[in-house]
Amino acid sequence: MPFTPARTIRLPVLAVSILVSLSACGGGGSDPEPVVTNPVPVQPSPPPTPPAPEPTLAAAFTELVAGTINSTPGWNAWVTPAGRVPVSGVGCLGTINYHQHSLVSIYKEGTRLGLPDNVGRSGCTYELHTHDVMGMVHMEADVAKKFTLGQFFAVWNQPLGAAGVAGLAGPIRFYLIENDRLTRYTGDPAVLELMPHREIVIISGAAPAVLPKYRWPTGL
Repeated sequence: MPFTPARTIRLPVLAVSILVSLSACGGGGSDPEPVVTNPVPVQPSPPPTPPAPEPTLAAAFTELVAGTINSTPGWNAWVTPAGRVPVSGVGCLGTINYHQHSLVSIYKEGTRLGLPDNVGRSGCTYELHTHDVMGMVHMEADVAKKFTLGQFFAVWNQPLGAAGVAGLAGPIRFYLIENDRLTRYTGDPAVLELMPHREIVIISGAAPAVLPKYRWPTGL
């Protein structure tokens, strides 16, 4: 039988590449098993901080002077600004034809703090001033005027806002007590009007469970 030389088969380059890849992977067998690792446990988010409990208003009256005159002093004496200059539109007194009173009650961790007894009343007597630690703000002027809590704090030279009040840490809560009703106030405290017999309550930290309902003396 005559000798037949072997034939050389030339495969396309793409086919050769596929064969080499299959050989490297162990042929056309199944894929290797995936490696399973222990998953990192997901830590649950902490529960949201519950809102601070709201105070309620006492059912019975407390006499205003007796209930506030022994408030714990919370600040040093007021320092008179240089000169007899108006502060935030509040000037020194001249003739007094208008005289009303509002009440500012500031609480720190449930304790009522007494205001300095000379705010706006040293060097000259400003149209907004105090006479004692009660927190009673005297509004006196030559004619009837509208005054705000922001003006009083400007005379006192203390910060006023939801982030902090007069050196007390926020968040600060504000309430109004008038006509035997307690109302939460969430607006800008600086624009709160100081009205006759209105009590503005400012709370830093824990609030008293029950806020007093003061009876104003006759003549104030």
